[in-house]
Amino acid sequence: MSDPEPNGGVAESAATETEFRGEPSRQKLVEVARYFLFIGIVGFGGPMVHIAMMEDDLVGEDSKEWTDGTVFMEGLAICNTLPGPASTQLGIFMGWVYAGTLGALVAGFFFMLPTFVIVVFFSWLYFAYQAAPSVEAVFYGINPVVIGLIVGACVSMTRSAFAEGRADAEIEVGADTWTIDYLLVALLVATTVVVALFNPNPVLAFVVAGVIAVLVYRTAVVRQNATKAALWGIVGAVLGTLFVLRDRVLDLLGPTVRGAIEASPLWGLVLALWSNPWLQLFLFMLYTGSFIYGGGLVLIPFIEIYVVREFGWLTGREFVDGIAIGQLSPGPVVMTTAFVGYKLMLDVSGGIVAVAVLGALVATVGAFGPSFAFIVAFFPYFAKVRENEVVRTALVGVNAAVVGAILGATALLAAESFVVDEPTAPLAVGGTIFDLFTVALAAVTCVLFVRGTHAAYLILSGGALGIGVFFLV
Repeated sequence: MSDPEPNGGVAESAATETEFRGEPSRQKLVEVARYFLFIGIVGFGGPMVHIAMMEDDLVGEDSKEWTDGTVFMEGLAICNTLPGPASTQLGIFMGWVYAGTLGALVAGFFFMLPTFVIVVFFSWLYFAYQAAPSVEAVFYGINPVVIGLIVGACVSMTRSAFAEGRADAEIEVGADTWTIDYLLVALLVATTVVVALFNPNPVLAFVVAGVIAVLVYRTAVVRQNATKAALWGIVGAVLGTLFVLRDRVLDLLGPTVRGAIEASPLWGLVLALWSNPWLQLFLFMLYTGSFIYGGGLVLIPFIEIYVVREFGWLTGREFVDGIAIGQLSPGPVVMTTAFVGYKLMLDVSGGIVAVAVLGALVATVGAFGPSFAFIVAFFPYFAKVRENEVVRTALVGVNAAVVGAILGATALLAAESFVVDEPTAPLAVGGTIFDLFTVALAAVTCVLFVRGTHAAYLILSGGALGIGVFFLV
């Protein structure tokens, strides 16, 4: 087989981009804005509802006919393999297909606008009246409901993740038959335990799971490329070691080298820039938006390890309350980042609401910016990467690790919901006093959510129960 022409890959990618990308016009942009503002307002029910609405309204006969079914399904498949909220990225993709880059920007902006306004409004209410007994009572009930919702969502995510692996066994779960892959079970459990106990960077857990999946599922490919695999293994080990020892790297370099680095103007510039909370917020959200593979809930381990534990921008309870606020909106749970930005800049500014709103906007732009970049700038390349069998195999392992990371981080957050200062129904377990009411509420919520009850109804019901129990018991 002859080698491809040097510019063949570039030409093919350019052709793919031209094939998908539409041409903007004023009429098209207005149409895109109107449609995605509409879906952003009425699209309660999560990403599957958004996707179904777009397919019904925009694809094929008896629709607006922005594209055909083949292009839509290709876009959906690629969006499902990208980091970030799939339905939001699909909306950006549909705007791009119909009206080019401007169409993608307009689609994303108007799709997210209603959710952003709702989250910012509830963030203002929450932090303005957080200390009020009535607000405390509402979130006393909502907090465990959110824990139950997350675990309930992980049930369906687990089933989907296991279905991508080998059929080592089958079990009956209610009316459903689950395909079980023992390797994926091990990866999920191991990630859950490691995240709960050691709280590592989630990206590291995803990479390790992906590598293990390739080593187990693609042994023939690994043997055929043993030299290359060994080289990449060494590089990965070195990078992993540097990451683990990142806080001690300067000490390991020795006092002379460390003194020279710390005395350099570049080092001073880096420290000055990183000390700026605006830049910190934007860069962290940009990083988070680039790696939340597997759906919006993957935001949870990222926020828990950094925003709650390392940076201290939120308490664990505030973060869970922020997730609840995000769940009450029609948009993706990733919009919880606006809640984080609002709180950080509210503290930094000394309580100036306008600055807090700007902080919410900066956080949102950082978190969703990668979604725009993936579609507008890199879509043709992701289309090619998705066809790579090794990459697809690695993602099978990553999907299992994603669920484990969410569950591990949720276990840490659950401690703040189940262990409260004044429990309604105290239950002592090993010297720790749990609130049996919040534990039971989380468990009931999980069961109801798995059986199809809408998250918004469960959150509102939890708030009402919280008020009743808080004031009457």
